[in-house]
Amino acid sequence: MKVTRIQDQPYGKISITPKEMPFYASFKKASYTIEAAVILPLFITLMVFGMFIIRMLQVQSGVQQSLNNTSREMAVTLGNMANLGESDKDVDPSEQEPTVTGELSEAALLAATIAKAGYEMVQNKVPLEYVDGGAIGFDFTNTSVDGNYIDLQVDYQMSFPIGLLGHYTFDMSQRARTRKWIGYDKAENTIDGEYVFITEKGEAYHRNYNCTYLNPSVHKITKEELAKARNLSGGIYYECKRCKSKEQGGFLYVTDYGTAFHNDVNCTEIKHNIQKVLYLEVKDTMRPCSKCAGE
Repeated sequence: MKVTRIQDQPYGKISITPKEMPFYASFKKASYTIEAAVILPLFITLMVFGMFIIRMLQVQSGVQQSLNNTSREMAVTLGNMANLGESDKDVDPSEQEPTVTGELSEAALLAATIAKAGYEMVQNKVPLEYVDGGAIGFDFTNTSVDGNYIDLQVDYQMSFPIGLLGHYTFDMSQRARTRKWIGYDKAENTIDGEYVFITEKGEAYHRNYNCTYLNPSVHKITKEELAKARNLSGGIYYECKRCKSKEQGGFLYVTDYGTAFHNDVNCTEIKHNIQKVLYLEVKDTMRPCSKCAGE
């Protein structure tokens, strides 16, 4: 402090005036405000990030539990269906209703497996609101129920809710793979475990289930149109030996590549019983399909 005696004041009073403040010191209080404005948002961001990590682990744990439960339950279900299909082989084909198995049924089973996984997520109370897109943000494209295994895989994304440090998106991928309860399969002990598709009376095996020779397009024609009708190979149509005794309803049924016309649209010669077999079992006894052999 600077002390100054004022002579003209009565009784010799002393006036004390503060020392002048340096220029640089006038910014100290403002600097505290700037530091708080910078550090506080960073601190809050780090706190939110820690909470986000906890939520991420919670989502992962719930999703994995759901995938595990689904794959195990479907392994039993699909295994029982496969065993049921094996028992149907002992039935006389003439007494068995025509059915279509293979990739078509597997597509339905795949949809059921994915739906089951979604149901399990809801049952396990997975916080879906933290997943980008919510319940529809799960991608099951890589899931497969083909062969002897259920390979349940889901991909999704989670985004950090605060963009102070930038927009961060985390790609998540989880998987559960379980073997179906189908017993021993010799295909697993071979180097080439490839499967192909055949029909009951077919002479060729097919690599593609959607081959037109396996799933022919059926066309309805009148008796008058039969004389001029030709298949896509240019051949005429002959009477089907299996359904020729069926009562005619005024229409006949032909296919694009077939050589016979049918009185019954449900004739088993039209709707083949497609079977999925091991390639090693038929490669020496059946020829490859001329349409899908190169696929």
